Amino acid sequence: MNIKRKRILKLIAGFLCCLCLGVTLAWSLFVVPIETLNGWTRSQTSFAFTINALFFSVGSILTGILSKKISFSHIIKISGILIAIGFYLTSISTNIYMLYASYGIIVGTAIGMGYNCVISACPLWMPEKTATATGLLLMGYALSTAVFGPMISSIIENHGIVIAFRMVAMVCGCGLFLLGFYVSDPNLKEIDLLPQRNRHEGKQDYNVIIADMVKMPMFWIYYLIIVILPGVGLCILNHNAPMMTETIGVSTALAATVVSLVSFCNGFARFIFGFFFDKLGVIKSLILVSVGTLMSTIFIFIGLSSKNIIIYIIGAALLLISYGCNATSIPSVMRELFGHRTFSLNYSILSTQAIWAAFFPVIIGSVQSHTNTYVMPSMLLFIKRLFVIN
Repeated sequence: MNIKRKRILKLIAGFLCCLCLGVTLAWSLFVVPIETLNGWTRSQTSFAFTINALFFSVGSILTGILSKKISFSHIIKISGILIAIGFYLTSISTNIYMLYASYGIIVGTAIGMGYNCVISACPLWMPEKTATATGLLLMGYALSTAVFGPMISSIIENHGIVIAFRMVAMVCGCGLFLLGFYVSDPNLKEIDLLPQRNRHEGKQDYNVIIADMVKMPMFWIYYLIIVILPGVGLCILNHNAPMMTETIGVSTALAATVVSLVSFCNGFARFIFGFFFDKLGVIKSLILVSVGTLMSTIFIFIGLSSKNIIIYIIGAALLLISYGCNATSIPSVMRELFGHRTFSLNYSILSTQAIWAAFFPVIIGSVQSHTNTYVMPSMLLFIKRLFVIN
């Protein structure tokens, strides 16, 4: 097969994999129905999302270890099987601890495994524009809610949440397993046929092993930044729909529509930012993301406190734009600073930041449970974000 056509097909396969993996970001659509069905509280369902994010890191680390022994293709297939099992078990969860095990542990691990596979393998087919390729892939991850959100909402409304979980298990689980046959990194012969790398070539060839990376102060500074940046974004992904229905008072249908629409902001920002990252570099890109996130929390607080849906949507859209930009910047910064060949395992270590970021939605959910409003939690988002700027 022509190398140009082959690398395009590899990127398409990676994009579709990310589309299936990103279904976990639609959790806010499941929150109210699953609470109503089982009588669970907001803090309990928020903790399920937190466990999912925690085990995302576990799955990513597993990929970093397994990729030394088996191919990315096989790991993607395993991820698909686990997602199918996890969402099916979630559909029959009547005990909160079963939800934590199924959606939290099994699905979270599967998502982390697949995510690391795709961003480790597929951008290598575009060595001249790795950040742009990464952004394209992660756009699929973010657009998953926009693609599957209306379908999930419709199935929940017409057939119930149990059927909705099982549809996700079948579509995303089987989809990932089949796509696993197409996802791979280029072999040595194919690398020789690819275009030359861009102006960052020297840095990209500088491969830092884990033992050296964790001794570098810049690694830990960046680690702290990406604990708080994604943590704020996860709060909106987890609580977006109930924020609108319970605090502002909009209908469930409108909230589902807004969730889908703002997810487009998250998605397209990833691809566009990848292009700009290739042009701007690390420092300017991180400043851009930080300022955008700070402004978004201001709009969200004003929108919730004044019950103005328009202002809230602007804030949510801006936050998910910044969240999407940050998602693209993380693997791109890792490749830029620590190299290509050590990327998968290095990234798996960095991904442990999700353990700490995942507690942000739990904190927001707990405050909401005690105050019965999202106005105070939205102020906490602003304070956390201001801490990073300072």
